[in-house]
Amino acid sequence: MRVSSAFAVFLTIAACAGPTAHAQPAAPRAGAGKSKAGAPATASGLTGSYAGTATVPLGDSTIVVPVSYVFTGTAPAITGTAMVPGQGSGTISQVARDGARVRFRVTAGEGKLLEHDGTVAANGSIEGFVNLDGKPVAKFKIAPAALPAKPAAPAAAKPRGGQ
Repeated sequence: MRVSSAFAVFLTIAACAGPTAHAQPAAPRAGAGKSKAGAPATASGLTGSYAGTATVPLGDSTIVVPVSYVFTGTAPAITGTAMVPGQGSGTISQVARDGARVRFRVTAGEGKLLEHDGTVAANGSIEGFVNLDGKPVAKFKIAPAALPAKPAAPAAAKPRGGQ
């Protein structure tokens, strides 16, 4: 089965774009990775649903692609699915968090690995770079989001005749 068009388009655009003019995020400052409550930061704090965008610079223009990620499981075995809504998905693996820094892989079409390297903010949002073959090809920004609501159960039928 082939990965859907959105990931294929994303990979094609990213590969054609080559390295972006953006620098990789700087190494975290001393003490920057500690959580506000003093509890150790773990990958398990990432589980849940996130939504946002991936921005791919292409010379004079930029393409912004909506993305969503669902992280499941418990540390150290967190996995999940990355999606371009309505278009396709890829498997999330190798999730690792060290303080505010988080890294994970998304396996896209033809086994291409989209390496994500980001920083978790105090509000739970994650911002960073997507790398393909060791080169930054896009910037991603996602925030915790509610999973789509399940359809409500049909209401019980009312008796006929006004009773």
